[in-house]
Amino acid sequence: MSDPRVQDHGPDDSEGDSLEAGYPSIEPIKAANFPCWLMRIISTVVRAEVDRRMEPLGLTQAQWIPVLRLASGEAQTAADLARSTMQTPGAMTRLVDRLVEKGIIERERSTDDRRVVRLRLTEEGMRAAVQVPDIVRSVNHAALSPLAPEELAQFQSYLRRIYEAMPQTLNSDMCL
Repeated sequence: MSDPRVQDHGPDDSEGDSLEAGYPSIEPIKAANFPCWLMRIISTVVRAEVDRRMEPLGLTQAQWIPVLRLASGEAQTAADLARSTMQTPGAMTRLVDRLVEKGIIERERSTDDRRVVRLRLTEEGMRAAVQVPDIVRSVNHAALSPLAPEELAQFQSYLRRIYEAMPQTLNSDMCL
């Protein structure tokens, strides 16, 4: 009995592009032929390197971004963080719980409105937060180092143009 996953290209294959099971032959997809796929691969590698360098701070990708947003004043509550990181409120609450357990942030109930719980960095959280931009810059610089300054400027210009067009080209409201 033959394996239906094996493609037969022999002389008996009348269509020449089908498998024994009747499935059409599918051209393999190579990342090098798809710029968006290449960007995802690059992003995955860069993210892994940032995570590796964040380990001494005790922060993951999911955690250092909210920490940075708190440090910069862009966010003050879990709801603010959820909106700015495109996460659900429930997921952000669990992330905040982990950061509280690690001693990176603390919750503080508002004296004006008891329903509001503000988040603030602890001293340890602030020490970690001030290191985050340098780590991210360093990895970004290393990843883009093969480009000459003018190539980098052009590359950034292309990426910005794609990003700014996304709400129209992909019907996406996820762009920040």
